[in-house]
Amino acid sequence: EKTMAATPDTNKQDDSGEDQVLSYQPLAENSAVSANPHIPSVTASAVLGESESMPDDHPTCKGHDFNTTTSSSKDGTSQLDAIMQSMLSTGFQATNVGKAVNEINRMRKWRLSDTPWKEGDDEALRDPNLRSKIRARIFFAYTSNQISCGQREVIKFLVQHKMVDVIVTTAGGIEEDIIKCFEPTYMGDFRLPGKELRKKGINRIGNLLVPNKNYCKFEDWMA
Repeated sequence: EKTMAATPDTNKQDDSGEDQVLSYQPLAENSAVSANPHIPSVTASAVLGESESMPDDHPTCKGHDFNTTTSSSKDGTSQLDAIMQSMLSTGFQATNVGKAVNEINRMRKWRLSDTPWKEGDDEALRDPNLRSKIRARIFFAYTSNQISCGQREVIKFLVQHKMVDVIVTTAGGIEEDIIKCFEPTYMGDFRLPGKELRKKGINRIGNLLVPNKNYCKFEDWMA
């Protein structure tokens, strides 16, 4: 059995007619891998074979270097902005956080002038100066658990500073918000026994604790 190595060949097709990303060819018989009797051929081809070279401009995995940034840099970028930007190349779920940040920035930066006016469009929106002042209408949706936890303060900031235009939430999202105007929610633990807490009139939402009196005050207010 010959030891095989993967080498790039994007011009070949398999029997189905689809392009192959990699083709396989035997390793040189005089290579250290082929000559080593202690390395099974399957292992050699799967793990120790030649690898395709990555493009020079392909992104590399690299996290944020706190030694190279201060609270505010010369170009006006804050350390928080730099951390968020570095998420893209941090890997795992951090990359998705970085993508989300970029998408939010794109929404906030967009203006109607980014889209050229064309025949058939509303004549009232033809003026370039007017188009440059019309921004994206941002819808912000959340469920009640985002109000139960500390995200409520983040949402408050977004609304207070007009960073979102429309809020879409559940009845629970409104209820929890009003309840917090009367009484606070307390920190707890995911491992606290719900059965024992219930006997004390305390409700657990994840690692948060909400006394029954909070809901009672809401019901009194509604009545």
